[in-house]
Amino acid sequence: MQLNLLIERIRAFIDSFLFLVAVGVLALLIWVIPNDLAWLPAIVYSLIAFLPIVCKDGRAYMPLMLFAIIVCSKPISFNSIPSYLYLLLTSILVSEIVYIIIQKPKFTKGDILVPFAVLFVVFLISYFYNSIRNNYASSEGILYLLFLFLALLLYVVFSTVLGRGETINYFCKTYAFLAIFIGVEILIYQANNGFGFIGEELNLGWSYTSKTASTLLCLSLPFFSILLSKKQFLYIIGEIFTIYNIIILSTDSGLLCLILGIIPLILLTFKTYGKYYPYISLAFIVVIGTTFALLLAFNEQFNNRVLTAIQSLNVFDNSIANRVEMYDNSIQSFLSNPVIGTSISSLITDTGTVLFASNTILSTMVLGGSFGLVAYVLLEIKIYYCCFKKQTSDKYLFFIFLLLFEIIGLIDNTLFNIVILLLFLTANSCYQMSNRHDDTLVHDEYFRMINN
Repeated sequence: MQLNLLIERIRAFIDSFLFLVAVGVLALLIWVIPNDLAWLPAIVYSLIAFLPIVCKDGRAYMPLMLFAIIVCSKPISFNSIPSYLYLLLTSILVSEIVYIIIQKPKFTKGDILVPFAVLFVVFLISYFYNSIRNNYASSEGILYLLFLFLALLLYVVFSTVLGRGETINYFCKTYAFLAIFIGVEILIYQANNGFGFIGEELNLGWSYTSKTASTLLCLSLPFFSILLSKKQFLYIIGEIFTIYNIIILSTDSGLLCLILGIIPLILLTFKTYGKYYPYISLAFIVVIGTTFALLLAFNEQFNNRVLTAIQSLNVFDNSIANRVEMYDNSIQSFLSNPVIGTSISSLITDTGTVLFASNTILSTMVLGGSFGLVAYVLLEIKIYYCCFKKQTSDKYLFFIFLLLFEIIGLIDNTLFNIVILLLFLTANSCYQMSNRHDDTLVHDEYFRMINN
């Protein structure tokens, strides 16, 4: 009896927003506490990772996986991954495997697994081919491919443990809290380094430039909108805070997402508000438009950043020297081996980090050549097909998420950043598992006839 009571209390805790807050606070503590003491909240985090085992579905693994993204306070590379991060990821994966053994959910591979696995195999073949050809095997390259494989493995495991319940709403809440805690980390960084607009000098550890943090914040906006469309009004505070942080970071991709995406988001968000829809939408468009106009008029630094962001859409602009150099290097790498590419090894820097081309398509061409590009196109077709075949009211807001992902991918790295990839796969898994048809068709016409 006491065991049943304990299980019910654990389930109630996990189903409440307090679980999201608890995981977020632990992630923030690991990030803010010096490395020697970070083990204390990391151990608590790892123990909490085993709580979802007693739940009826595996949605609680969402915050556990996603908040692990933001725990590292120092720049990480394949040469310097903190031990506690291995502990967290291992605990989550082991917990999910134990959950599968105990609960025996139906195996679900995920709708985009096959095309993504094909893309991964092309990258793997490219790596081994170029290693043999150049008589050099990059340890960082194989580690990157290993993490890419683990991301796919987590995608399969997570799709299996999700269960048949409505998951997109829980994911939206999880991502909203993640964006809020990222904003808190940015505020702490500002408190230590001076308030004002932040440039490339931002270093949160897990985001050693402002780009990764900005990308995560931008991609959260459609999910805030899904919550607001369902009249969960308090999340407007979190969305305003997130937009504030995107403006503070002022990356090219972040500003482009706001400029191109904010009006469609507003129009889709308040579509469910009936007769108040045009008034609320117009009010928000006016407020946000006026705010942007005032910033452009009275803040020269913001004005210059917006112009640079718009200018960045021109891939042939020679004024962005660093990006042009990366583009040229990527094109030359592709031309040197157009069939299979020059593999991940050609993108590894001396510090053990992977320096992509700030463009998803060019990065694909380097990693897998023409075969990689074909596999990437097939993956894109599958992603958008799965989006539109879904009969759900959240379809078009999720489509905005995919479009923002593509916009960022034009001038920055998205799909091949392991952090962004993990979130992208989780979002797709939750979207596809929501509003599912029954696994077994139940014919209840006879009972309906009796009731009538």
